[in-house]
Amino acid sequence: MLNSITNAMHAIALGTYTTLVWFGLRDGKPNYTLLIFMAFMLVFVLKILGMIVHLPWVDRNRSRHNVMWIIISIVLVPLNGFTLAAIGAHPLLLSAGVLFTAILGALYVKSLYGEDWGNFSYLALAMVGIYALCAAISKAQLRVAWIFLVLSNALWMGLARVKWLREYKLHNDVYHLALIASSYYLYSTVSLGLWAS
Repeated sequence: MLNSITNAMHAIALGTYTTLVWFGLRDGKPNYTLLIFMAFMLVFVLKILGMIVHLPWVDRNRSRHNVMWIIISIVLVPLNGFTLAAIGAHPLLLSAGVLFTAILGALYVKSLYGEDWGNFSYLALAMVGIYALCAAISKAQLRVAWIFLVLSNALWMGLARVKWLREYKLHNDVYHLALIASSYYLYSTVSLGLWAS
């Protein structure tokens, strides 16, 4: 129950940040760009898809499960592309990041048809790898925001190793709260002009 609440809180937070970026873009505020909006919007879309894929009628049906995860894997590619473009990544780094994400997404899709119904590590690496790249090429508070997102994911991996936290899914709750805070900090950097102008 608590896991559903914190998951919904994270989705609402992402929806709020996305809406605020849209308002900033619509109102012509400095530093709010279409690329930044697309990055936030696709994160929100990915979150909603991630919630749907864990519903019992999807999660317990192999074909529905696989189709939803394939869609998630596909959405992750433009998400990482828009994110890198939004922070002004060099075209070579942008291309490498998109290729990196596409390869890991393809490996994940292939793993869906194994006995374990998919190895999520491929998608996790695609997300964290791009966050780390964004941190490396950003500066000031924007760099800190990406580092916070990397640390949030590292925290989840560490807490998932604690048996009693994993049994009650409390590691997910801490992860969701960390992501809410990290995503807010990322949103707060938009107005500072640290993303690509």
